[in-house]
Amino acid sequence: MRSCSLSPSGLFTVKSFFLALSQFSDSPPVFPTKFVWNSQVPFKVKSFVWLVAYKKVMEILRRIPEDTRKKLVKKGYFPQDGYILQYLPVPPNCLSVPDISDGVSIMSSDLSVSMLKKVLKQIEVIKGSRSGEPNFESHKIEANNLQSSIEQYLEVRGTAKTSRSLDTRFGSSKEPNESSTKAWLEKMRTLFIRKGSGFSSRSVITGDAYKRVNEIGLPFEIAQRITFEERVNVHNMKHLQNLVDEKLCLTYRDGLSTYSLREGSKGHTFLRPGQVVHRRIMDGDIVFINRPPTTHKHSLQALSVYVHDDHTVKINPLICGPLSADFDGDCVHLFYPQSLGAKAEVLELFSVEKQLLSSHSGNLNLQLATDSLLSLKVLFERYFLNKAAAQQLVMFVSMSLPRPALLKSPCSGPCWTALQILQTALPSYFDCIGERHWISKSAILKVDYNRDVLQSLVNEIVTSIFSEKGPNEVLKFFDSLQPLLMENLFSEGFSVSLEDFSIPREVTQNIQKNVEDISSLLYNLRSMYNELLQLQAENHLRLTKVPVANFILNSSALGNLIDSKSDSAINKVVQQIGFLGQQLSEKGKFYSRTLVEGMAYLFKSKYPFHGADYPSGEFGLVRSCFFHGLDPYEEMVHSISTREIIVRSSRGLSEPGTLFKNLMAILRDVVICYDGTVRNVCSNSIIQFEYGVKARTKPQHFFPAGEPVGVLAATAMSNPAYKAVLDSSPSSNSSWELMKEILLCQVNFKNDLIDRRVILYLNDCDCGRKYCRENAAYLVKNQLKKASLKDTAVEFMIEYVKQHAVSGSSEPGTGLVGHIHLNKVVTIAVFEQLLLQDLNVSMQEVCQKCEETINSFRKKKNVGPFFKKIILSFRLVLGIILIHSLYNYWTCNVVLIITCLFPQSVVF
Repeated sequence: MRSCSLSPSGLFTVKSFFLALSQFSDSPPVFPTKFVWNSQVPFKVKSFVWLVAYKKVMEILRRIPEDTRKKLVKKGYFPQDGYILQYLPVPPNCLSVPDISDGVSIMSSDLSVSMLKKVLKQIEVIKGSRSGEPNFESHKIEANNLQSSIEQYLEVRGTAKTSRSLDTRFGSSKEPNESSTKAWLEKMRTLFIRKGSGFSSRSVITGDAYKRVNEIGLPFEIAQRITFEERVNVHNMKHLQNLVDEKLCLTYRDGLSTYSLREGSKGHTFLRPGQVVHRRIMDGDIVFINRPPTTHKHSLQALSVYVHDDHTVKINPLICGPLSADFDGDCVHLFYPQSLGAKAEVLELFSVEKQLLSSHSGNLNLQLATDSLLSLKVLFERYFLNKAAAQQLVMFVSMSLPRPALLKSPCSGPCWTALQILQTALPSYFDCIGERHWISKSAILKVDYNRDVLQSLVNEIVTSIFSEKGPNEVLKFFDSLQPLLMENLFSEGFSVSLEDFSIPREVTQNIQKNVEDISSLLYNLRSMYNELLQLQAENHLRLTKVPVANFILNSSALGNLIDSKSDSAINKVVQQIGFLGQQLSEKGKFYSRTLVEGMAYLFKSKYPFHGADYPSGEFGLVRSCFFHGLDPYEEMVHSISTREIIVRSSRGLSEPGTLFKNLMAILRDVVICYDGTVRNVCSNSIIQFEYGVKARTKPQHFFPAGEPVGVLAATAMSNPAYKAVLDSSPSSNSSWELMKEILLCQVNFKNDLIDRRVILYLNDCDCGRKYCRENAAYLVKNQLKKASLKDTAVEFMIEYVKQHAVSGSSEPGTGLVGHIHLNKVVTIAVFEQLLLQDLNVSMQEVCQKCEETINSFRKKKNVGPFFKKIILSFRLVLGIILIHSLYNYWTCNVVLIITCLFPQSVVF
């Protein structure tokens, strides 16, 4: 932000300030002009306007005593420097979007530029008109002219506006300039809030499984409007000249002028080194995309462009995972980096091969989609392929077709197995062994192709390829496997018939019976809410869905289309062919209890002669399914539930947005530095010495320097929050469970020693002695070290004493006496010793600690009587400190003597 210095001719209006000042000050103010002051008459000033140069006002304000300032503040007067504008803030030129013209220098159409020039011109007029020290009238005229110019500039550029609600709250009503306010808000949205850019676009995405994972298809209408900037040099001048001649460049810049090439002729468009050419997008250019409102790190992906003639942006379905996208109308934002630095940064941070593993969970970001898994299931069901089918599939892989598993079959010639086809997509000389697979030299020897474990099996193989061969081989594997599976699905096909939607009558009858049992629980919940009854109703609903789910997974072709381990997917199919379940609830919804009661009253009026004692429809439980159809009442209940989900999604988006904004404000500057520490780059304060290191383990350098771990932590919270709000299923709690797991740290966090460390900052005492801070740190470390009696003891001895007098007791004791000898050196750990005198702990404190420990045992029921008669004392005998513990047990006394041995040089 730049600043423009103003002329010292600004004036200040003083009307009632000195009237208030006179109420608290006994001495008259010092006026810079001639003013008659009578000390015999109280200071009374009538209403007047006194114009003073702002430097004089600043001088007056500085001379006000501190006591008078405090009294003025209590009366609502705040003398401060901020009332006087000394510098005019001017935003940088990069915020003004220029207009490109043909052969004319770039000029901005921003009106504020001309207003700023008017201010600067007025300042030059003021400076040029002075031939000496100006008088007061000249000051007044100059200030008025300058103030008028600045006011016009601020009206165009914009200043902070007080909200209408704030004015109304304090009883003031103002009529702001509506046009200027709207213009300023629109400018703020365009330049800052919307983050607008001339090198970005937005489009609907569709899938293209035959393209590479790191490729993106761009429509021709977008490619001909967006340009990339390239500077002409001796190496690329011929290439760029050919692009200019073929009309593939829109503009070029020579110095400060920009020229259009749309209407220009070939005669005047010869390029020279140093010029900058804006060419159209071509195949192979790098862009990066994002699907809002995803905010996690991997939601930005750098992809290579290929131009096509369709009207949507095309991506590989495998990249939908990190983008959290699908092909039901989702839109993506595309950004086109211009400078070489921006392109290098995009390739290093956002490229697909550098983001294969999730920074949050460590899992693979690329997952096979539903159609790919379906093709795998179809391929394994067929298992044997003839020569024509095998050759058709291996066209998409780099390896040749191996020898057939069956050289001759009864129906056809040679046949290949599904495993032989799949192993052609593997890297060469690849070995991998797991619980469910065995691969040796890229030959699949054993594999468990159960459809429930296919996804996890592929993930295990891809993880092994990543660790052994690297990320580029992973991309090659996906680029070969994905089109192979799509070609197999297109050639074989997959169909679903009405039989797959018809569940057995026996299952239907059991559903109706179980729904009646659940209705009685819902009736009791309606009369009086009870969490136990709520749990029972949910368990009954879950058990009612089990037969339908078993039919879907075992007897219907729909089981091949869904993930058998996904409760959300199974529930959606259960609603299609089984029953909808609970649709209305009185707890945790946006609609009120009155709506629920109104629907119950509507059910009673529509179905007054319902035979059941507790009709399910009255309590919002729909027993019908979509396949057999819903009656009008059930459709209305379902529409209320669906609309509540939509409202919840739209209204709840502000909460994850606020959460993400607050987290980013704190964590966006937290990164991993080159020394391995986690620091706040603004304050350079150390937050963690080593990132991702557990106690008693060596650091694993998986996290490069500059990794934004603070942003990762913020997005790990905001992304599941967005998913939880946008989830279309009302009963799905997977995203909320993920947030709970992150908050409670159930998986990754262990309360190890490294997680219980606190950083203490010591100030420099400026005493001038050497190693003062080191000695202070060593002293603090000694005080924080835990030293127990067990660490200090070097010898323990028990002896029988006939008569032994204990200090503090008049009775001689007879019995066993225990001696614990304490050494001067306390052993804390291996090869680490600590002087007892450095701990600054006296024997009185040691005796007091022993007394506190014994008192804690005296309160216990079983051992309390044994400790109640113990008496502790200590004395000095020939350089030995004794702590006596006397225990009267029937007729015997036990004395515990703790002895501390010191060298002869220690004087007591």
